[in-house]
Amino acid sequence: MLKKSIIDRRKGSIVTLDPYSRKSYRYRDNVITEESVKKFDDRAFYISYVQTKDIISSTVDIETGIPEEDLRDAIEIKAYDEMGLESDREYSIFYFQANRDDGEFQVFNVIAIDKDVLSDIFGELKEIKYIDYITAAPFLMRALYTKNLLPLDKTDCFVYFHKDDAFVTIYKNGEYVFSKSIKYSLGYISDTFAKELGKRIDEKSFLEMLQKTGLQHENSAYQQQLMKIFGELFVYVNDIILYAKRAYRLEGIDQVYIGTEIGQIKGMEEFCYNYISLPTKYLDFKISKNAAEVAVEPLHLMMIEKAVEYQTSHDDSQNISIFRKPPPLKQRPSGKLIQVIAASLLLSLLYPGYQFVYEKIFLRPELSKLDARYQKYAQQSRQMKAAMAKVQKEKKAIEAKLAAKSKDLAFRTSLLKEVYHKKVNYPMKAKIMTDLFEKVNAHHARVVETKENNNTMTITVRSQKDKYLTELMEDMAMRKNYDVSTEMIKKDENGSYYESSIKVGLHGKF
Repeated sequence: MLKKSIIDRRKGSIVTLDPYSRKSYRYRDNVITEESVKKFDDRAFYISYVQTKDIISSTVDIETGIPEEDLRDAIEIKAYDEMGLESDREYSIFYFQANRDDGEFQVFNVIAIDKDVLSDIFGELKEIKYIDYITAAPFLMRALYTKNLLPLDKTDCFVYFHKDDAFVTIYKNGEYVFSKSIKYSLGYISDTFAKELGKRIDEKSFLEMLQKTGLQHENSAYQQQLMKIFGELFVYVNDIILYAKRAYRLEGIDQVYIGTEIGQIKGMEEFCYNYISLPTKYLDFKISKNAAEVAVEPLHLMMIEKAVEYQTSHDDSQNISIFRKPPPLKQRPSGKLIQVIAASLLLSLLYPGYQFVYEKIFLRPELSKLDARYQKYAQQSRQMKAAMAKVQKEKKAIEAKLAAKSKDLAFRTSLLKEVYHKKVNYPMKAKIMTDLFEKVNAHHARVVETKENNNTMTITVRSQKDKYLTELMEDMAMRKNYDVSTEMIKKDENGSYYESSIKVGLHGKF
């Protein structure tokens, strides 16, 4: 069991929302109670999440040295290029630097979600007017480290199962590294189980069976199918872990935590350990006084912890909410205007209607115009980023073609040099060898061996008399085309012939 959290009791109530299951909980005074999604409390802090399958996530490499004010634009251009974002769609994008060093590049985790998709997910929660904080499910694990529920000096893998999604995420030293949505949701497992058995078993009955008996079942056919499905699941999880270790240069995984929307499934941790050989625990921790009385899904507990953390840090780097509460009236432009009007009224009662008329006739139309211009420029900005991403892609393609052409040119240049060498140098050497052999024959000698090394030719000649060899070398030395040197003339042991190795250096043109 994870160690007990220390919750800041000074904050107001926190309400967690699951837009998929429509479950909601309220945390107040260190107590958790179930909440209705049809009831909105404008004094509470609302937090929710989106499932991994609904986000687009990747890492992008950005060259070092880019000014901080240009960084967001550079990342968004890369995101449109490499993550397949559409220029005519509006995305909520956030990024943060990855825990990875690539030398001349900065590596950033980039998360994007289509704002229309975000509106669809939360559209049915019509009674909930504002949601202060929304993030992707894998980023909720970060609160486990910031609130001291997990040690910071470990590398942990989390495997979490929703009814209609499942994901694997990895943290190193308390920092997000990697996440991936997988097909093995509880709904997928239920459908596969029924299909393999050839029986009609509804999802609710299957999940109740898992909650009651876990992965052990007295029915042998049921047991066999459970072993098969969960075996394939954890083989797949193991493959993901191996990939992440290679891609993100992880030395190893210290601990695996399993969490599910329906609570702990008996035997799953042992089953996971048997397949991936890593210590495995259920993601179980207590943060409230009534923890023993109310069963709360781990994801809701992590949302509570995240909300507590956010109320202290106000870090919006992973917040993709487009439904936030407006700031207090005094911080809004209209509130500031009201303050100005009030001050004006206090200063002078001669113009009681001046500021009202000014707002109605000038400020509101001007605000409407500015908003229209903003929307226009925002659309142009998205189109320009998509166009720049396209240009970058085309540039890469042209650079690849240029590299291929350069390689082809180098090959052809080398081939031409080789052809020239063969056409020019070989005939010249052949003519020189003919001349040399004629001189050898003219001096009553014969060639018994020839060797060539670059521009030096070594010929071994024999003759009946040593003076013939001497005359041959003197004759060759008279030619300006040759540099002649020789070893001593040797006599055969039987005295039947004389032999010498003559080195002929070739220079100039013959």
